[in-house]
Amino acid sequence: MVKDADLFAAAMADVKRLDGKRRAARPQPQEAAVAPAVRRAIRPPAAISREPELGADGGSFDRDISRKLSRRQLAPEATIDLHGMTLAAAEGAVTRFLERAVERDLRVVLIVTGKGLREENGRTITGRIRAEFFGWLDRTDNRARVRAVRAAHAHHGGTGAFYVLLRRRSSASSRSLRATPQR
Repeated sequence: MVKDADLFAAAMADVKRLDGKRRAARPQPQEAAVAPAVRRAIRPPAAISREPELGADGGSFDRDISRKLSRRQLAPEATIDLHGMTLAAAEGAVTRFLERAVERDLRVVLIVTGKGLREENGRTITGRIRAEFFGWLDRTDNRARVRAVRAAHAHHGGTGAFYVLLRRRSSASSRSLRATPQR
């Protein structure tokens, strides 16, 4: 039987340090070497996301933008709060908000849906706006505007808000032909 420590050692055997330094050699496990098929099976998936990744081109949230948001070096360029709205009003507000944000050529916006969980009379009630939010973003008109979405950092609302990374307008449509130098 293969132990967890042996599986971990086999999975980490080909990992290299980023700084290029070598680690002291560790003694190899006493049991037989782990087969390559087992080694592949124990590797974790590259990314696990609870919310669906949006973007027909398979794009994900930009790592540099995410890092800047977490370090407060970048703030969302626009925000909408959906608290207190009905489902229909919130859906329309999200669509109009994304439309205006793309027209203004914004890159990152914040949409506050609320955490969606509350207690009433001893029952836990889930928020409908938060539950429907990804469906609204997945609609054809919104999907063309949205590149990726992820939960916001604690200082921007945490699990009750989402950063939405918008697609850039085509550079050909946004620049004037007169501004192009002629040769």
